[in-house]
Amino acid sequence: MERKEIRVYTKMNNMETNDIFMAIKNENVIKYIDLDNNIMKIDYQNDSITRENKDYIFNIKLNENVIEIFVKKLRLKLNKDIETLLVKKAKKSYMVRYKLIDENEINEYYVNF
Repeated sequence: MERKEIRVYTKMNNMETNDIFMAIKNENVIKYIDLDNNIMKIDYQNDSITRENKDYIFNIKLNENVIEIFVKKLRLKLNKDIETLLVKKAKKSYMVRYKLIDENEINEYYVNF
């Protein structure tokens, strides 16, 4: 386990961000807290991205083409279909691009570690 500075680029809901965070890298998992106080967990071996805060948990499972959403207060679990367009793994980077089926929108997530 090591602390590492990472650069994260996201394009979600037509909004682009490019930020630098301190993260914990352990084998094939990177964990950090983003600017909105979401706990982010990127498992680039299993191709999943989890975002958690006090209200909900988003688990993007790229291999299964689904986003699982758990609303904590209601104890309600919802699934949203996606189409995985790209998963690109390199020695020090991980990039995914997926399309939200219902909204016909393409989201992108890129982390450089």
